[in-house]
Amino acid sequence: MAGRAHVDDSVIERRLRPIYEWLDTGNNKKAVQEADKVLRKQSTLHCARVLKGLALLRMSRREECENLISAVIKEGPTDEATLQALTICFREMHQPDQICKVYEMAVKTEPSNEELLSHLFMAYVRVGDYKNQQHTAMKLYKLKPKNPYYFWAVMSHVMQAHKSGDPKGKEVSLLLAERMVNNFIKDGKIEAEAEVMTFLHILETQGKYGEALGVLDGPLAEKVVHQPQNFLALKRGSYHSKLSQWEAASSVYKNLILEEPDNWQHYVEYIRTMMKLRETDRGREDPLVAAAAFLSDMKQKAESEKTKNRGPFLGLLQLALVLHQQGMSERISELCGDLVEILHLYIQGYGDKMCCYGDIVNFLPLVPKDQISLFLKQIKELVQLNEEGTPVNVEAVYRNLCWLQLRRALGEQETLTPLQHMEFSDSLVKLYKQTLHLSSHMADTDIRPGDAYLILATHSYLKAVSKCDGATTDINPKHLILKVAAILEHGIEISKANFQLKLLLIKVYNILGATDASQTVYEKCDLKHIQLDTLGHVLALQALDSANYATAADIFSSTLKFFMANYKDTSDPLISSYKYGSLTRIPEFVEFRERLNNSLHFATVTAEQMLMELTSDISSHSHMVETLQQMDIDPATDKTNWEELRNNWDLRVMNTWEPLSRCLQESDIKASTVADISMLKLRNVTLRLVGAASRLGHSKVSNDQASANKENSACVNGEATSSADATLLADLTARLEEEFEDCTRHRNCKSPQLPLQGPDPSRIYLYTSGSYIPLLVRHARVLQRIHKCSHEPAGVESWSSEIIKETREEIEEMIRSHMQHLDTLQTITPKIMPGVNPPALTQLHHLAQTLGIIAILLGCCFTILKPIKASVSKRNKKRKEPVIMPEVIPQFSSYITSLTAHLQKLDKATSDKYKSIKSTTEENIQKGYSSVDISSTLTSHIEGKAVCEKVEQSFVKSLDRLSYSIGSKLKYISSLKL
Repeated sequence: MAGRAHVDDSVIERRLRPIYEWLDTGNNKKAVQEADKVLRKQSTLHCARVLKGLALLRMSRREECENLISAVIKEGPTDEATLQALTICFREMHQPDQICKVYEMAVKTEPSNEELLSHLFMAYVRVGDYKNQQHTAMKLYKLKPKNPYYFWAVMSHVMQAHKSGDPKGKEVSLLLAERMVNNFIKDGKIEAEAEVMTFLHILETQGKYGEALGVLDGPLAEKVVHQPQNFLALKRGSYHSKLSQWEAASSVYKNLILEEPDNWQHYVEYIRTMMKLRETDRGREDPLVAAAAFLSDMKQKAESEKTKNRGPFLGLLQLALVLHQQGMSERISELCGDLVEILHLYIQGYGDKMCCYGDIVNFLPLVPKDQISLFLKQIKELVQLNEEGTPVNVEAVYRNLCWLQLRRALGEQETLTPLQHMEFSDSLVKLYKQTLHLSSHMADTDIRPGDAYLILATHSYLKAVSKCDGATTDINPKHLILKVAAILEHGIEISKANFQLKLLLIKVYNILGATDASQTVYEKCDLKHIQLDTLGHVLALQALDSANYATAADIFSSTLKFFMANYKDTSDPLISSYKYGSLTRIPEFVEFRERLNNSLHFATVTAEQMLMELTSDISSHSHMVETLQQMDIDPATDKTNWEELRNNWDLRVMNTWEPLSRCLQESDIKASTVADISMLKLRNVTLRLVGAASRLGHSKVSNDQASANKENSACVNGEATSSADATLLADLTARLEEEFEDCTRHRNCKSPQLPLQGPDPSRIYLYTSGSYIPLLVRHARVLQRIHKCSHEPAGVESWSSEIIKETREEIEEMIRSHMQHLDTLQTITPKIMPGVNPPALTQLHHLAQTLGIIAILLGCCFTILKPIKASVSKRNKKRKEPVIMPEVIPQFSSYITSLTAHLQKLDKATSDKYKSIKSTTEENIQKGYSSVDISSTLTSHIEGKAVCEKVEQSFVKSLDRLSYSIGSKLKYISSLKL
């Protein structure tokens, strides 16, 4: 019989192989055909049916797939091939909880199957069901008493503590985990390093550092053999610090410094523990004297041995910095000596390395102001220059750059005029060109040493642009900003791997409002995976606000794909951690997953994409309803976890050499995050308001249906739901108004000018300074009033015309005022003043989007009023009486007519602007921008022309999309005439 079963398995495998092959190659139609062939011969073959369902799913025939696999699940399959195929299906349907149910059924059928239990455990890992993980792991251990299964259960207890919001529950789970491991230790069953590491993690999580030290001093420490050499010493030092045993901790870090003199972490911890020792143990000799003597000995030893270790030279500087921060600056000279001399010696030894400035930047505030000029003069003397004043080799380039960076950081360029900034930048561009030959042998993937000249030059150019007040005639910021773009484009062509140049160029194009030009650079950055979250702030929302909807849609799509795949992508490392014993990594992976799930950028992009889809192209109410149905909007529930929301933007990625006081501060980041969260709250409530309005607009039944049902039911059909929807809409309208009031601190005030490497100013400043939210609130109230009139007896007669009148006046004023922004736009190079276009385009985008939401609210009013009008007409026609409409209907119609007329003017103005820009751009391209000269020592007229063309073409695309969007609103609102 066993032989026969083996033959059957091989036959089945041979029959299924073609289906797998077609699925792997992406030919799902062929996979379905092959599956049908197999099922004709063997109709009950579970795996073939599931594989057919998988192919149907990939063909977007989800319902057929669900029917097929649900039929298979009812039959309780237990073979591995079918279960794996079902796992793939449910993963692609984003239903990992269904995988658990499939394996639960299989385990019920075969409770002693180790492989099925193992798969069930991993299914629970995917969904984070720690309690069931623990039960399944213990079943596995009882079935097969293996240490990994036991520690799966232990780690499940630990993760229950991680998830628990109750301190008591957390404590109990960790105590249980500790007791389980202690039992294993008593029985002498501990076998692997991973088990010891897990025990240490449990003790650390409970704060039992004394017991953890006991583990390091006991026989279990011998099993830790695969960690780095200093792992146990670092743990020991950390535990002593946690227990405030500062003398023991400092001794550990001192020994670590002697063993690894170039590991900077040891110096920082050693100095910290010695400072703590000084605070707590005042009866003995001053620990700082001993620390200074030790660090001085390390420095002298490094000097005498002429090693390349950087740590010993920086140790005394770190001690001086900590003394300065602790208010003990008077002791610096006594303990550390002459800091300027130490810095000079360090630059003398390491100034020819790219890392030199980054090593010493934090210590620059320690340089006395009266010694800055002498210090910089000493550094300049270290640079080897030829007769033309150009560095002679790569080492000289780095030394020269270090001197230039120090000049900027020590405030030597704070008082430069715009003209001086420009002249200084021109000299840097010249140096870049003269030193290019030194990197000619380097590969495309290498960053050139001289690239920093261009970055420094760009910073100074942009400083010159920002200092121009319009009255200055020394330089022309309109020409200069285009010149900077051309220089950066040239630099990127030579140094294709330098992301600093690319990020700067994106900033420059964004300053002009040319986000389509930014996109070409953004694509060269090749941002992937986590970078879509950490660096997504450079273009995603800027493209949206400049009405470059195609670019915004592309970035939103790739960003959301990454976030949506987060659960799946983090499940695989979690499963691997259990399989291969890296149990202490599990909390890190879970924390990483949660951090991504609660990303502010994720939440913002999700909301903005839905609003963009609802407002950019939709031109009819039926289309809006279809689009809204595909979105996961729950008007009644706010699904955002506001308490856990995290800003994961990497705002330190861009180089800066400004004085530390002028660099991006934590307070800047915090204020920007608070402002962005306020904006997100407004957008989320707006989306929920749209969802509630749509439900309200379509819960209304006709008067005929209502009257027919009144005789047979105490509750008119649809009335209960309609009443709940009306209450929900009223609550959300009030909530939107409240959120808008909470934003008063952002309204009518100038957005802060953050440093260059910081984020763009929050969008909320412009958004709340307009009347966008008050207008949405007014239209939501119009919808509520119309709904109330249609549901209450004699409600139509109680209609007030004032609400429509006030709403009409406000929206007409907003359209008139925003048409002026079309005239503000500067689209002809080089007549574009930096910083003028972004706010103008943003306000036009907000206008278009607000009109889109207003169109939806008016569409919901239309769906309520249309049956009323039809009912009145029909009733009066039967009685052969003149048709007298309720007052609300002609007033609504009048409002729609008036709004349509104003939208026609806006549509014409936008369309005319688009045609004008397109015509001018085509003419300029044809003439080759002959009247434009933004060439430099580095770039030619051709490169300047290419930049001008990119910028102007970007405005053509933005105005095209804006014109189309407003045209869609015109069609939408025109279709609402009763």
